Amino acid sequence: MTLGGETKEITALLQGMGADVTGIADLSRYDREIIGFGDGILRAFPYAISFGLLVPSGVLGTLTDGPTLFYLHHYRQVNYRLDIIAYELAKEIERRGARALPFAASQMVDWQSQKGHISHKHVGVAAGLGWIGRNNLLVHPRFGARLRYNTVLTDIGLTAAEPHAFGCGTCRACIGACPAGAIAQEPGDFDHKGCFAMLQQFKNKRNLGHHICGLCVKACEGGHETGRGPAKASACEALSGEAPSGSAGGGGAEPQ
Repeated sequence: MTLGGETKEITALLQGMGADVTGIADLSRYDREIIGFGDGILRAFPYAISFGLLVPSGVLGTLTDGPTLFYLHHYRQVNYRLDIIAYELAKEIERRGARALPFAASQMVDWQSQKGHISHKHVGVAAGLGWIGRNNLLVHPRFGARLRYNTVLTDIGLTAAEPHAFGCGTCRACIGACPAGAIAQEPGDFDHKGCFAMLQQFKNKRNLGHHICGLCVKACEGGHETGRGPAKASACEALSGEAPSGSAGGGGAEPQ
């Protein structure tokens, strides 16, 4: 079915709900399993609406050597708001006669493989919101990795965006920030097990109850739009070069 105004109206709805970024994905470009729903889900819901909320820079700025209870509170609040937005958007779509399926922003359903029902970051890639960076996170060209995401599937006839090419350029700020040494020059060489082991250590030693870190998120500031990339890349290189060995970071294995 087609919702009046289609993509522009969806974008306006999400902006009215407070979303900082939005994008539409053709799910034929999503090459991962949607866990727990069977193969028919892609036929029933051919499009994904991806949207994100910024984690405040002031909150990320408090991180020094790993996650804190203060950061955990805001991390959870951003996820809660993303869940509310997904719920309200799905209700509005259904009210207009189309179908919608909202997901949780952060819900682990396969602990052994550290997966949720759907990978919000890979939906975001398909929706043209960014690329998977060296830190194994979705990197937005303006906001870097400082966003949390959620997804609503729908059968509305929307206009999907084109994916971004890899855009980190010469920035390697996240490599110097990672305490686990999990981030490599090539995104495909990211050490998932090393990252998760560090998250487990933080969880246990800091009484967090969650596998979070946030320091590679803090290091990834974005600013890669046309005309801004070289200046920001230079700043990232400086950060990477100044980071002492053992400086904290991580988060690429967090559910996203």
